[in-house]
Amino acid sequence: MRTGIVALGFSLVLAACAKSGPSAEEQARADSERDRKLQAEIEAIHAPYGEAARRFLRATSSGDYAGAYVLLAPSYRNMVRADAFASRIRSNRNFSHEVDVKVLGTQSQAGTTKMRCILGDLGLAEVTFADTRSGPRISAVTIGGMPALPAAN
Repeated sequence: MRTGIVALGFSLVLAACAKSGPSAEEQARADSERDRKLQAEIEAIHAPYGEAARRFLRATSSGDYAGAYVLLAPSYRNMVRADAFASRIRSNRNFSHEVDVKVLGTQSQAGTTKMRCILGDLGLAEVTFADTRSGPRISAVTIGGMPALPAAN
């Protein structure tokens, strides 16, 4: 009887060792799926900010300065009148053509989000957004470390 119990216990140990976890292939698939889901979540967080920047650049490059002005944060519009914005943005060559926006990352705090991105051939930029009920609104743009939006008078 004792031999039978030892044999049964040994069989159970062997069975447990044989199936101790997922195979390397199963683990690789699970890791890949987890990484894909995480990347999708990150892209979803960045999407509204990248899209807001694209809409702004599309408006300025097509000469729709009133449309671009609406995409600016209330704090910016409180300091810079629409006519002053339009007259100065018109001569700013950084906004004269539409460029690709590649979002590198975002950081949010207290209703403000900073997006680091590459603006096509303009290079590294940082766009600051006010997170409003109407969606993200641009309050500042720096390109290559230089302020790019017209400043208040």
